Amino acid sequence: MNVTKKGEIEMEEEISEVIKEKILNRVWSFEQISNLKDTVKSISSEIYSELPISKRVLLIREIRINEECIGMSVEDTIRNIGMTSLNGEVALIVKQMLSKATINFGGNKNEISERSMGGESHKERSADEENDSIQ
Repeated sequence: MNVTKKGEIEMEEEISEVIKEKILNRVWSFEQISNLKDTVKSISSEIYSELPISKRVLLIREIRINEECIGMSVEDTIRNIGMTSLNGEVALIVKQMLSKATINFGGNKNEISERSMGGESHKERSADEENDSIQ
């Protein structure tokens, strides 16, 4: 195996780890999970902005430029191709991780507080306090 291929494999593994870390370090809303296209774009954009230029170039090295890039600046072309490549990687990893994920609706975040359900009344005023203006 030549040095170039070894470097590309290491970079792919590094990007995969960064993607997994980004996914696992978030608290996901149902809206984000159900709208995966936008979520994938968001994660890809975040990762792309953090990549040094040398890794951005490696990311697009094997991708062919298509007619959509005609008339675009080199910078925009590199970004579009890099984002396309990264979107594919992120989508694949998100899909793999979601296929193994479980959802727990029993957490405290979905519960309604006791106070809003007529539990304890406010400490400063009691519920049976008489109105001073009536007397």
